[in-house]
Amino acid sequence: MPRRTPPSSVPVPFEPAAARAVRSSLGLSPALVARSLAEQYAMPVPPALVIAWETGGAHPTERELIALARVLWCLPGQLMGGRAESLRDHRLAMDLPQEEVARRIRVTPREYAKLEVRWTGDRTMTRDLATALHLSPPVLVRACGWEEDLQELLRRAVDGRWQAQVRPVRDLVPTLSEEWITHALQALAAERATSSALWGGSAPTAVTEEPEAEPLERFWALVGVTRL
Repeated sequence: MPRRTPPSSVPVPFEPAAARAVRSSLGLSPALVARSLAEQYAMPVPPALVIAWETGGAHPTERELIALARVLWCLPGQLMGGRAESLRDHRLAMDLPQEEVARRIRVTPREYAKLEVRWTGDRTMTRDLATALHLSPPVLVRACGWEEDLQELLRRAVDGRWQAQVRPVRDLVPTLSEEWITHALQALAAERATSSALWGGSAPTAVTEEPEAEPLERFWALVGVTRL
């Protein structure tokens, strides 16, 4: 089972400039936003706090971020500035409660709460999770905390043992087809073999080649997805 270190308690990502831009585009003042938070969500937020959020002087809680996004008629992700990292972040970015994600991957809310902290779901659950949270393969691997595991499998592949890594890689990235994974791993191994043959003789007098891409970066390129 892939390794996963439980994340420390960190604030939900928030981009002050994004919040200020959305509010301004709607023609709302900080006072009106504060009033809506109080009236609609029972949050006695003073206008000064709304301004502090927008200037970086304060950071909203998860509950405050969700309420603020609803008041501003946008998804929380728009106020997060594309900085979502963990599964919790990506769920909040889409304004989905844990219960809804649990329903989509067919587990109980209690089970999902644990999985969100340390993802240990099987291939089917991981694929359903990616669909529920709209996660691309690279983002899925990063959010689940599996980048180190994937890097290790790719290192084994470039060392010439690529066939044995197809199934483990597919377990980590179930949204990719086995065909694409096989193609990428075989290409990685072939590229490394070619590189070793070219540079295995006498050392060149000058090196003008581009730095060799890391296996993980090259893998994403070979399967045709960006790392963002």
